[in-house]
Amino acid sequence: MSSLTSTNVYLRNMKNLFNKVKNEITEKAERKEPTNDIFVNVECARKEWEYAKNIFENVSDPDLIDYAIYNVEAAEKKYTYLIKQIKSMTV
Repeated sequence: MSSLTSTNVYLRNMKNLFNKVKNEITEKAERKEPTNDIFVNVECARKEWEYAKNIFENVSDPDLIDYAIYNVEAAEKKYTYLIKQIKSMTV
C-alpha cells in the first residue's frame, strides 16, 4: 500500500471516528439525557485512544509510524489528564 493510500485510509478512519462520537453526543443532547461534560469528554478521549492504538497496530507505512506513535501518546495523555481532573473533583 502506498503512503498516500495509507494516509487517506487513516484520515478517513479518523473522520469516521470523530463523526461517530459527535453523533453520540448529539443524540444524548436531543434526548435531553443528563450528562456531565467531563464524563462525556473522558469517554470520547478513551475512544480516541483506543482508535489511535488500533491504527498504530495496523500501520505498515514507515512514514506513518511516527505519526501513529504521536497520536497514541497524545490521546493517552488527554485521557489521563481528564481522569486526573475527575479524581480531583471527587476528593
